[in-house]
Amino acid sequence: MYETYIFDLYGTLIDIETDEERPELWERLALHFGYQGMRTGAAELKRRYLDERDRQLAEAGRSCEHPDFVMEEVFRAVAGQLGGQPSEAWLQETVRWVRTLSMNHISLYDGVTEILQRLRERGKKVFLLSNGQKTFIEAELTMLGIIGLFDGIAISSEAGVSKPDPLFFRYLADTYGADLSSALMIGNDPRTDIAGAAAMGLDSCYLQTASSPRGVAVHSTFQILDGDLRQIPGWNG
Repeated sequence: MYETYIFDLYGTLIDIETDEERPELWERLALHFGYQGMRTGAAELKRRYLDERDRQLAEAGRSCEHPDFVMEEVFRAVAGQLGGQPSEAWLQETVRWVRTLSMNHISLYDGVTEILQRLRERGKKVFLLSNGQKTFIEAELTMLGIIGLFDGIAISSEAGVSKPDPLFFRYLADTYGADLSSALMIGNDPRTDIAGAAAMGLDSCYLQTASSPRGVAVHSTFQILDGDLRQIPGWNG
């Protein structure tokens, strides 16, 4: 039925729990800045980060409805405010620090590797369409052993636009040659994955997992309410 499968990542393929609000994250990140001569406190650093992130999102929002930002660029601006001139390597390390310090849990859902491998063995095209930061998404895909199982990986921070914006789906098609006319979108969030697919006229499969928002209307072609990815249509038939 479908020749192209487009997967969301977090809450769909990867079970993850993070907390960027924990005070220890910003306290340790302030030390990380201090090691480079940029003296700041946790509260000040968090305020500067959020203000700069929101400024960059507002600027990017002039060209699309659902923009995204690059975390390295936010930290570059914050470092500049504190008198620093960070290298690219330091900026990437800082982004990885944020992710590592915020992480409570990360793992693949059951059946993910099997499904992705089987789809490709059957000649299907498999793509990833994920909101998030390129620096840690690629690292986590590598760590979990699935980075090589996609025909294209589209990440919102790199594209500058995020789901549910139709521009992000077009970015996937233009950049990686995804045939949207034969596509099924699989995701766990009605507001981004399912709404984005609907805006593009794509069939979708809603996968309800622990991280799915509750109390939100779902208008998808298929629904899997027990979170079992192995029930998606067409992968083993």
